[in-house]
Amino acid sequence: MIIDKELINKNSVEEVFNRGIDVVFQDEVSAASLNFFPDNCFTIILLDECDGGKCITGLDQYNLKAHQLFIHLPKREYKWDLAPNTVGRRLIINDAILKTFSPTLKFTFSSYSKYEMIQPDDETYHRFSLEFNAIRKEIAADVVFPELINARVRLLALIINLWVEHAYGDKALSTPDNLAFRFHMLVDKNYKNQKNVSFYANELCITPNYLGVICRKQYKISPLEFIKERIILEAKNLLHSSDKSIKEIAFELGFQNFSHFSYLFRTKTGETPKNYRKKLEHSNEISS
Repeated sequence: MIIDKELINKNSVEEVFNRGIDVVFQDEVSAASLNFFPDNCFTIILLDECDGGKCITGLDQYNLKAHQLFIHLPKREYKWDLAPNTVGRRLIINDAILKTFSPTLKFTFSSYSKYEMIQPDDETYHRFSLEFNAIRKEIAADVVFPELINARVRLLALIINLWVEHAYGDKALSTPDNLAFRFHMLVDKNYKNQKNVSFYANELCITPNYLGVICRKQYKISPLEFIKERIILEAKNLLHSSDKSIKEIAFELGFQNFSHFSYLFRTKTGETPKNYRKKLEHSNEISS
């Protein structure tokens, strides 16, 4: 849900969360809105244009500049003083999403982390901005698909985590965590046409067995299951938000044989694509 900076308060945020959407998006920021910090949430703030100001936290004081990204963590105090004409965006994210994070990500976004501010290079800022735009697009869609929004938030968190590790020297860019991130990005780009683990291992210049070790460490599932989960996520999205036939959806997802798609969907969800769509339609009728 997109909420105006003047309307951000405890009730407006809780109303969104109660509707089953775990992310609130702010198109504009102000000192007043940023100084409001909802309970049981963490927030990610991206300053697109900024000519000065300060953010004072329990750990440090930051002079504000354009392209900075801030992570507001639970149980911390923050005080913002923004320069006039500051342009920025904020995500308010329900703590429930943290439960879906890997252990590495949970630490970066926990009260134990000391990484509150990131000053990225232009390329990384652009990547952050694209992910903010993608999340906003999903939230503003005519038919909102919470599972896809949450997946986008996890991807943004993974990008932030990679930058933190790189910037502060905890791990080199050739570490398994970075390979997990690159695998995630490759799957996001190629899952419709490439479902073979060996393709991704070759792209990463590692063996399929080593990719399995990395994937299980970071995501707690095998590479093949990760690919299947991404396919199912998009299948649910299309069944939820498009009027395409199930056969058309199967073909779009790279299945030449409809029965193979139906079997995979039923195996992963416990129901056929047809029944899943009927259940969604029934739910929409009740809510309307």
